[in-house]
Amino acid sequence: MAEIHEKAALEHVDNVDRSSTTSPAREGDAQEAIIRHLETTGYEVGMTWRTIMAACAMGMCYNAYLFTLLIPPAILSFINAELGPDPTYTWITISWNLGGAIFVTVGGRLSDIFGRRWFFIAGSCIILIGSVVSATGKSIPQMIAGGALFGAGSGFLEMSFGAVQEIVPAEWRMVTIGLFDASSIIAQMMPLTSWAIIDLTGNWRNCYYMMIGFQALNIIFLFFFYNPPAFKTKHRADGKTKLQLLKEFDWIGLFLFVAGCTLLICGLSWGGSLHPWKSAATIAPIVVGFCTLIGLGFYERYGKITEPLLPPRLFKQVRHFTMPIVAMAIAGMQYYSQATLWPRMSQLVYATTDIQKGLYGEALSLGTIFGGIIIMFSKKIGHQRWQVFFSIALQTACIGAMSTASVENHAKSIILSVIISMCTSLVILNCLVMVGFGIVYQEDIGTAAGIAGTARLLAGSIAIAIFGNVSANKYKAELPSYITAAATKLNFPATNLKALIVAAGTGTAAAYAKVPGINPQVEAAAVLANKEAYLQGAHLAYYVALAFGLTGCIAALFIPTIDKRKYTKKTVALQEADRKHLEDTKNNLS
Repeated sequence: MAEIHEKAALEHVDNVDRSSTTSPAREGDAQEAIIRHLETTGYEVGMTWRTIMAACAMGMCYNAYLFTLLIPPAILSFINAELGPDPTYTWITISWNLGGAIFVTVGGRLSDIFGRRWFFIAGSCIILIGSVVSATGKSIPQMIAGGALFGAGSGFLEMSFGAVQEIVPAEWRMVTIGLFDASSIIAQMMPLTSWAIIDLTGNWRNCYYMMIGFQALNIIFLFFFYNPPAFKTKHRADGKTKLQLLKEFDWIGLFLFVAGCTLLICGLSWGGSLHPWKSAATIAPIVVGFCTLIGLGFYERYGKITEPLLPPRLFKQVRHFTMPIVAMAIAGMQYYSQATLWPRMSQLVYATTDIQKGLYGEALSLGTIFGGIIIMFSKKIGHQRWQVFFSIALQTACIGAMSTASVENHAKSIILSVIISMCTSLVILNCLVMVGFGIVYQEDIGTAAGIAGTARLLAGSIAIAIFGNVSANKYKAELPSYITAAATKLNFPATNLKALIVAAGTGTAAAYAKVPGINPQVEAAAVLANKEAYLQGAHLAYYVALAFGLTGCIAALFIPTIDKRKYTKKTVALQEADRKHLEDTKNNLS
């Protein structure tokens, strides 16, 4: 831990005029400006104990955010079984995606302007309230409300991807974000933990009570250990008040952003579930939402806005900012093909007990941890362009290999799932650091991370809609022929085939028991045929996912490797107590 008394530590640029949407005309000039900014902005103090504890607080926030993402999907069927059945129960998790996509960018932008501390605390409190609402849920609508609160709060906490980079010296960013991701092992174990809790207690609500305890601990940790630059510190040079900044804020852009994201995600989520894909109820919100976001882009670019929600200056750094976000989004889409298909595949095809279902689900989590560990060495390895390129290429190859998944070879599927998840982490974490280093003003890092988060979540919504729909349609088309072939070999009456097909699609012992003429041999054959039919749908979805891999590889080729001069010793967002100590030292020296 560095001593805080060096004269170099006293050099600091407090505020930069970010109101202009202009930036250096050429990208090369912009990168020189970024390097100068990194060399002259912030404090050279090293990794103080307050910095380390603040980074741990961001790790807690990341885990708190993942709790809300991973636990509800793992126990969704139990919730619907007790409070339903209700066809809208999937909105318990869909509402998370909607809230997260909106609030991560809004929170990132607002916290860049007003300071981050209370946005993080507010997000944590919202999640705590959502945990209480969900733990005491008496109906599916109440559980959906809890999911919406999770999404809103998690959107604020997802800012931790950017915040953890600004609170450490630039030379430590890659190592820190690797440790940050690896720390998620706490939350990554939650699907298995949730299955174990339900297996032991028979009560899914206990999973939410566990979440309440963790969220309360997170709030305490944040309150005591996360004290980044406050509002007065951020604006002591320009002297602007909160009221002035609120008047200057891009409220029209905010409305267009919220409306566009809401309509697009709702349309994608309704398609094939609540409404047919070809219905106006599905097509209209998708089209209107997409057009609204396009209109937002033009408004942000050509409108005379003092504090735009999506500053055009960021997107002008095409290779350093825009292309890493594109690569992240595409790698995420391929990941979502696995995240959408693997839980159902592992539970239906491979697992035989509830605990096994949880264990199979941990394959994706294990890959994420491996990815975080490898990223810790990314700075030393260098050549980030090729790290991203080969990660997407390997991910694509494994996605292709998953199209050969079979009932017998579960080991191959597990290994491929781990590699797919690991490659996703390598792409996303490398690109997040590149995005942080690719903006002209480090004061925009919250906005940059927020835009990256929204892009990932919107791409994820599109991916889930595509892969889920492709897989489900193929499965429904193949199931009758597989069941018929299997039952016919056992001389099962043709008049009862329709009932058997319905039972196989339901997949429960109770459903099979209602089939006339059923016997153990026919039921076993139908179970196996159902697995084979599902695999046909999954195989087709994996083939579709391959198309995204080529696009991702092309995007990666336009990403430049991080200039080593950007790895400075400066910390751009020092903890308030460290800053005050330095200023007192400076006053004493003078």
